Amino acid sequence: MKDADSLAAGRTAATRWLMLTILLWGLLLALGTYLFGGNQPLLRAAIVAGCTLGFLVLWLVALAVRGGQPNSKP
Repeated sequence: MKDADSLAAGRTAATRWLMLTILLWGLLLALGTYLFGGNQPLLRAAIVAGCTLGFLVLWLVALAVRGGQPNSKP
């Protein structure tokens, strides 16, 4: 059981780091869009940041829904 717990903890940590990296990447893209976006840079930056946050929220919801079910292996 200890190996399974450590494997689950490692996967959770990796998922959190990946989500943080995607968030930082999206915010960096939004900043670039704001600084070099041409006309209406604030709107463009808000769209990029909103899409990034929306993706992460959908991912968290999918993880929460899957968390209540046993792991299904193909």
